[in-house]
Formats: sequence, structure tokens, C-alpha cells
Amino acid sequence: MPRPPRALWQLRHADAQAVGELERALGLPTILAQVLVGRGLDEADACRRYLEPRLSDLDSPAGMADLDRAVERLAAALTRGERIGIFGDYDVDGVTSAAVLGDYLRRCGAAPLVRVARRDEGYGFQVEHAEELGRGGCELLVLTDCGTSDHAAVARATELGMDVIAVDHHRVTEGSWPGFALVNPQRPGCAFAYKGLCSAGLAFYVAAALRRLVGASRGDVPDPRDQLDLVALGTVADVAPLTGVNRILVARGLELLGRTTRPGLRELLRLAEIVGRAPTAEDVAWRLAPRLNAPGRLGAAQLAFDCLWHEDRQQAEASARRCHELNEERRALQARLLVEATAQAEAQVALGRAFLLVSGDDWHPGVAGILAGRLADRFGRPAAAVAFQGDRGRGSVRGARGVDLVPVLSGCVAHLEKFGGHAQAAGFSLRRESLEALADALHEGMAGQVPEAPVLELDGEVRLSSVDERLCAELGRLAPHGEGNPEPIFLGRGLTVQSARVVGGGHLRLQLRQGEVVRDAIGFGLGDRLGALPPRVDAAFAPGIDTYQGPRLRLRCVDLAAEGENLPEGGAA
Repeated sequence: MPRPPRALWQLRHADAQAVGELERALGLPTILAQVLVGRGLDEADACRRYLEPRLSDLDSPAGMADLDRAVERLAAALTRGERIGIFGDYDVDGVTSAAVLGDYLRRCGAAPLVRVARRDEGYGFQVEHAEELGRGGCELLVLTDCGTSDHAAVARATELGMDVIAVDHHRVTEGSWPGFALVNPQRPGCAFAYKGLCSAGLAFYVAAALRRLVGASRGDVPDPRDQLDLVALGTVADVAPLTGVNRILVARGLELLGRTTRPGLRELLRLAEIVGRAPTAEDVAWRLAPRLNAPGRLGAAQLAFDCLWHEDRQQAEASARRCHELNEERRALQARLLVEATAQAEAQVALGRAFLLVSGDDWHPGVAGILAGRLADRFGRPAAAVAFQGDRGRGSVRGARGVDLVPVLSGCVAHLEKFGGHAQAAGFSLRRESLEALADALHEGMAGQVPEAPVLELDGEVRLSSVDERLCAELGRLAPHGEGNPEPIFLGRGLTVQSARVVGGGHLRLQLRQGEVVRDAIGFGLGDRLGALPPRVDAAFAPGIDTYQGPRLRLRCVDLAAEGENLPEGGAA
């Protein structure tokens, strides 16, 4: 069976002099200073801002294209009592960004008509959506996490007399945009320097700018900071980089999420077994986001929106419970389809395909993205999964390290009805008769784009005797972790495997010993390593406190290798 390429271990370089200077300037422990310097943070003020993320350090919105125009139009709609429509995409970013602006406008006294997409309606904002919202009497329409490339539907909404504002972060396509205001840092000429905001983060900036504008004439303007729990959900779920502006928004948003007053979110936290503490970014990514994504994957994302939107406790909690139930259904469906998708991918790998394309007639389009992501991770190359209904199929694509999906898909437009997305994630629709030609075009489009071997960057070498609760607390100051700010991973050399067994869904539970010190460890998804596990290993691990079933010190093993087999190059131990 083909296996994914082994990650190359590499130690980050941390200049000893810079580490010492940072220790003295900020009073940091050595290991924390070493991690910061190894990640390029060697200036005291920058490190202080990084370790203490504050909203006052957010980048100014000055220069964000069309922001002033959008906010002035929103303020006019509030003053005149116009009917405002909001349309959001069906993923968590689309749902939360719609909720951020919808809830903020509601608190400003408006009664917005909010609609979120259904996956079975197709990708993005459609002409039918424009006509539906026009029939609802909307005079101003705000699109969240969509709209940038939906020229025909935006033009139709404009024809129907609606001013259209898009709050979006997807890549801008060619041609003039036919709406009223496009708030998208990716557009040419936008002077807002930080390009990593997702739509939920952009929605926060719109709400904050609206408050500044109308606050001069009103004294009862709500505080947009109350929306940061939703912003944190959308940002983490959309795998936006947790750097710069996003790091600040998510850090503050996670604090608010832990004490949220939204009844649906409170119930969702309970169902996800996150109680008595503030959730982490990992909790959002692995426990909350899948539950909020499940309705959009299997049916109507409106259910996820209702969970966040309803102020009535019974309605909100019922929506949260249904999100939880649908996530269980999604997991079972995903497990079944992954077996078939993997078999197809293995055959293609054997033929030397550089871009994997799998498909099925009974597949649910809502799990296609998950299937593509699993295949891309497993085989180290881009992958697309297509769910067919009759003669038409809808596909989801996930990338590989070093490959930009957009130019590859752009070269396949002759075989696609529609596509859109980012460098590492995209979606498309096609006719069945185009599938074989598309597979060939995707393979050929990889010419000159060779997926890079995965690299596992290690933040230093530690002995097990140094791994304790105090170390975990010190490293906790580097959170929230996610894209662009990974959890610190360390090297442990020459560890004796004292015990090992497979638990759960293929996870490897171990006890590792170094000298007289023994530490519990878990390797998620590493259960297939058990049969070939040598008695002594080098381990790449993240130390942490496991809060599931009680707080306890545990190493999370990211990778294991026979002692001396995969020793890293570069850096300083």
C-alpha cells in the first residue's frame, strides 16, 4: 500500500546571543525565548505584543478599499430604516460572518433578513438568491464570505434595485465588480497591509467602523467586541493564519467564547465537553467547527446559523443539539466513503498521477472536502473528490505543500462549469463527461509544480526531565496555535518505549522513558506504527496538559523514528 512521504525533521535555528538578550529584556525563561527567536521574533517590543495580544494593537482599517463606502451605506440604511438583507456562505466562516454583522445590526435597531447558503444550491451567491432576497423587500444586501466572483448574481441584485456590499476574502477574479462596495483585502489596490483576514474578521472591522461612524450621533451604539466569540470561531475554522491581526482577534475571542451568553453556543460547548474553562483554538478546530460545519455539509447551514443567532434558549439549544447529531452522521458517512476514495487514490498513485481525482455516485458532496484533505495528507499531492448526482458533479480540492491550486485549476477551465477558492482549498462543478479529461488536465497542470516533501520544524531539543507542568504553562503563552503559529514541537532523543498499544480510532498510546523519567504519550493517527515500532526511538512531540478526563501531563507525539534514523539538520539543540 502506498504511504505518504515521511516528514523531514528540521531544527529551527535560535541564535544564542539573541536568546540571551530576549531573556534579559523580558524576563523570559530560556526555552520560551529560544522558541521565539527560532521563529524570527527576536525584538523585545514585537515579542511583548506577541505574548500579550491586545485589541489596541490591531492594524488601522485606513486604506481598506471600499470600507468607508460600505459603512456609510450601512449607516444610511439604519437611519432610514431600510430592509437589510444578509447572505452568507455555508461554511463556518460564512455563517459566523453573517452572524457577526446580523447580530450587530440587530443590536443597532435593525431587523435584517439573514439567509445562508445551501450546499445543494451550488457554489457561491446565485441569481436565485438575489431574486429571493429582492422579493423579501431588501434594499441593501450584504454578502459574507462570497460575492467576489459571483458577478452575474451581484449584477442581478443590482438590477433589482439593491445596493450590494460584499465582505469577502476570496481571490479576486478579473473584470470590474458590478456591486456597490467590495470589502476584500485581496483586491488590487487595497492598502490594508494584513491579507490574512477571513470574512469573520473582516465583518468585525466593518462593525467597528460602523460604530465609529454612527457613534458621533448616537450614544447607544453597541460594542463590536461582543462579536469576538463568533470571530474566533470563523477564523480558526477557516484555517486562517493565527498571526498579526488574526492572533489578536482569536486570543480575545477565545476568552469571550469561554463566557459567551449565546445560549446555542453554550449548549454546543457542553455537547463538545468544553466546560469549566476557556476553549483553545484546538477545541474550536476539532470539536466546535465540525459540529457547526455538519449542517452545511449534509443539508442546510441555516441550522448552524440558528444555533448562533437565536436569543430564545429553547430554539438555540435545539439547534445546537441538531448540529451535534448531524456531526455524528457526518462522521459515519465519512468513514464509509474514505475507504472507497482511498482505494481509487492508491490505484492512481501506482500509475504516477501527480494530482489525484476520485469520484462516486453515492457520495455526499458535503464530505468531499474532507475526503480530498485526507487523501492530500496521506499521499503528499493535491487531491480532488467529486460527488456526482446524475450527470453533474461537485468537487472539492485540497492542496499540497508548495502547490498553488488556483493556476492549476485555471488551466482546466475548459472542463469545468465553475470554480473558485484559495491556493490550498477550492471547489468546482463539472459534467460527468468531462471527468476523464479533467483528470488528465490536472495531472498535466502539475508540470513545474512539484509538491515539496513535508517538513516538520522542531523548536529545540529537550530532555524528558525538563517536561513538566511549569514548562507547559510557559509554552502556553505562545497560544493560540494554528495555521502560521503551530504548537511548539520538540525533539526527544534516545527514548525507550516502555509500553505501546493502539487505542480509539487508530491512535498510539505509549509510555516513553529517558533515564529514570517516564512520560505518558499519545500519537494521534499513528496506530499503524505499532508493528514496526523499535525499542528505542527519537520522538517529535508537543508537551501539554491533557484536559480530557482530568488534567494530566502528556506528550503528543507528532512523529516517531528509530533512534538516529531521522535526526534533524540545522538549528541548535
